[in-house]
Amino acid sequence: MAVSYTLWLAAISLTPLNDLNLPSFSYADKIVHFFLYFFLVLFWLRAYPGLRLKKLPLFIFAVLLGVIIEFLQEYLIPNRSGDFFDALANTLGSLSGLVFYKGFWKMFW
Repeated sequence: MAVSYTLWLAAISLTPLNDLNLPSFSYADKIVHFFLYFFLVLFWLRAYPGLRLKKLPLFIFAVLLGVIIEFLQEYLIPNRSGDFFDALANTLGSLSGLVFYKGFWKMFW
């Protein structure tokens, strides 16, 4: 599931947007970015137990994925633009996923 989710995340992030009705409140897209990467990290930790001991490479992978996608959106994808604050929200979501997993998720699973 982790690989499928990662491919889906990349696909939707690299698809040109045309007249998409996004939520209109402030920072809605940042919240979406946060949770997309929060769940990305959780799915990888659940799918591959060996990553639980190697959280730094997973975190670096998630951050690089977010930064690369933002770069590609800015320079290669029509009707998309890269945003530093989207990359920051991705990073914070990834970090929060690690913290959540360490503190809460594994207590119940």
